[in-house]
Amino acid sequence: MYYCNLRNNYLSSFPSNLLAFNKLGKFTYYKQLPGMNYNPPELGENIISLGKTEQEKKQLEEVFHKLSTGREKEFRFADQTNTQKRFMVDSYRAVFDKNHQFSGINESIQDIYPLVEYYLKETGQKLVDDPNNPNGEVYRKNQEIDAESGASEL
Repeated sequence: MYYCNLRNNYLSSFPSNLLAFNKLGKFTYYKQLPGMNYNPPELGENIISLGKTEQEKKQLEEVFHKLSTGREKEFRFADQTNTQKRFMVDSYRAVFDKNHQFSGINESIQDIYPLVEYYLKETGQKLVDDPNNPNGEVYRKNQEIDAESGASEL
């Protein structure tokens, strides 16, 4: 029991949501941000069934296949609701046992913007908007909507 509590306390210190899937893709663990009290009903479900749309299910199937076969070690996805001041990144990493056999997937979801802010402050650098980069367009629009609605201040 002591080591279980120690592990849970250790994991709860990470500033991100952590999810674990076993080698068959079964959702086995969920660690949320401190202060949240949520027990996901999806625990025990397969990773692919967590997709809300057919496109998400297909993407999760591809992630599981590539990580479980060793074709990839990690995937990262940006949340499409991100703004220029909140940037959630969903990272999936393959987990291997001491014999280098695939044993599951670790998923973490974290807002990386505080790290970017810290980096810029410490190095004396600035971010500049690149209006010619089509990848940033959705985040610029989301930032405008957020500024008008104040949704991130709730």
